[in-house]
Amino acid sequence: MKKHLRLVILFGIVIFVLSGCGVQTGNYLTPESASGWWQVLIVLPMIQFITWLAQTIGSLGVAIIIMTILSRLIALPFTLNSTKSMAARNALNPEVEKIKQKYTEKEDRESQMLMQQEISKMYKENGVSMMSGCLPALIQMPLLLAFFQAFSRHPLIVGTNSAYFLGINLASVNLVPNYIFAILVAALMYYSQKRTQATGNDPAAASMGMMVLPMTLMMGSFVIFSPLAMGLYFLVGQIMTTLQGFLIKKPPAVAG
Repeated sequence: MKKHLRLVILFGIVIFVLSGCGVQTGNYLTPESASGWWQVLIVLPMIQFITWLAQTIGSLGVAIIIMTILSRLIALPFTLNSTKSMAARNALNPEVEKIKQKYTEKEDRESQMLMQQEISKMYKENGVSMMSGCLPALIQMPLLLAFFQAFSRHPLIVGTNSAYFLGINLASVNLVPNYIFAILVAALMYYSQKRTQATGNDPAAASMGMMVLPMTLMMGSFVIFSPLAMGLYFLVGQIMTTLQGFLIKKPPAVAG
């Protein structure tokens, strides 16, 4: 629980930092203005690839959708591994409880350390990684930051002639379309989390049930105050996450 709480806090910090970046209208990123390894090696190539896709396809909105799908496919193997590992941890919960029972009346520091060592040893013997559940989130965070900066400083979004998708300005912030996208993203995110807990596909998520609503509200607020292009990224990504919840079967349990 503590580990997942730290992830939530870290996610909140990232959102705070991203919000502080602001949308610098007209101050788009070019090879001449890029500085630092992050802009030169990550953000600028992403902008250039999105531009190439948009010019090839003829639509910046479709280019963003394709980029979102590609980024999620890159993270998919880690997500699958995380799902498998968390299911294995869930199968070992009875054994974990037995170990904890041995130390019920031993609250000194040394006993607690021995208990943690026993639990860790059991996980290791069963091939369960304690960090695998964090990998998808750790991968998504830098991608989130890169996409936000790419959209906030893309010439086709914050330039003088902002691109449109389905008649909506992709540079819009805090307007009706942003609120619509925010509601859709938050609703899908809430549904996915609740369904995951109900079906047991993500055992660790059950312990975070109280955080689902605050997280969805935070995400919705972020979408409202970001360029609509970012909202499109979140919406497509959340649709993929929702579909993934239906397609990925619960992995077989680990023998305790």
